[in-house]
Amino acid sequence: MRIQVFPLQWQGQDRIGIRPLGYDPAFPDLMKSIAGSRWTADVGLWHIPYSPPAYKQLQQIFGIGQIEIKKLRPVVPKSRQINKKKDWSRLTYYAELLRLEERLRLQRYSYHTVKTYKNFFAQFLAFYPDQHPKDIEKSSIETFLLESSEKRKWSESTQNQAVNAIKFYYEKVLGQARTFYEFRPRRSKQLPNVFSEQEVEKLFSVIANLKHQTILMLIYSAGLRIGECIRMRKADLDFDRNTIFIKAGKGKKDRVSVLSQKLKAQLQRYQEVYQPDYWLFEGQTGGNYSARSIQAVFRRAVEKAGVNPFSTVHTLRHSFATHLLERGMDLRSIQELLGHNSTETTQIYTHITRKMEHKFVSPLDYLDIRTEPRHEEPPGDTKI
Repeated sequence: MRIQVFPLQWQGQDRIGIRPLGYDPAFPDLMKSIAGSRWTADVGLWHIPYSPPAYKQLQQIFGIGQIEIKKLRPVVPKSRQINKKKDWSRLTYYAELLRLEERLRLQRYSYHTVKTYKNFFAQFLAFYPDQHPKDIEKSSIETFLLESSEKRKWSESTQNQAVNAIKFYYEKVLGQARTFYEFRPRRSKQLPNVFSEQEVEKLFSVIANLKHQTILMLIYSAGLRIGECIRMRKADLDFDRNTIFIKAGKGKKDRVSVLSQKLKAQLQRYQEVYQPDYWLFEGQTGGNYSARSIQAVFRRAVEKAGVNPFSTVHTLRHSFATHLLERGMDLRSIQELLGHNSTETTQIYTHITRKMEHKFVSPLDYLDIRTEPRHEEPPGDTKI
């Protein structure tokens, strides 16, 4: 099989990183046969000592013609300093990217945030391959953002994420003073996309699969984010107090939302049929149900029901807040149910609602909808 090698710094040591160009189940065993080889999960790579003996052994195992050495030429003894600009650039790239990741994990950022910040910071490092990031001026950061946003057609939120990633590196990794980045894009003020109550009824009525119907109804009835739904545990449902506990929502904040009276019986029936172990909604092979599966279920339901084609799963959360506001619930209570930091975020729903009587219940309880699917099938996710 073909492999690619490049310089890598690991725990202060110069190493040779190895990346397979293709799949071979024997590859890990071949790497283990090289003296001093290591597998590092953080960077997802095998690496060996940066020395001629280790490199010669690598050549013997894989063959000279099978090794792509575009990023490593020539291999030098460990005792010599790496003075080639290209080699130094690669070492700096991986070292600084690793420092960013370690700091993010130390501060307990979510997996998604770590992945997003690393992606944008990697693009930034590649934009200035011959400079250490500590030597890059603020005006050069602006140039990177301007050219990248135009070339890649970044949205306002995407550009903000790139700014956040770079800002985090300079302030948290390098320890520089907090800096105001005036080249953040102005955010467009768009009203959230919502369903009417009639559309919600129609959407749920076309779903025959008990599990699929229960998932989407729970998201709407409690105003959940899709990630909060897939991380919902059986123990988070309190049928006596009619509440749902949301553990570590956005911003790692815990909160409590309402448990719909109409959904209680269906949730109990769902658990009897599917027998989930720990997570409320599990995949076919165990573990959390995937967000992608929920999105696919939702998309099929939208097409079948013929409702708003521009909607997403998050539209159910927007609809939850809008319908409660229309029914007369106060903004502060809705803010707590949604987990917003301030009422300013929640106030956006006041632009798309009509005031009605106040009742502190789930909006699902107002719908004329049959909570039982047309038939109860054994656990499976093959149909809607």
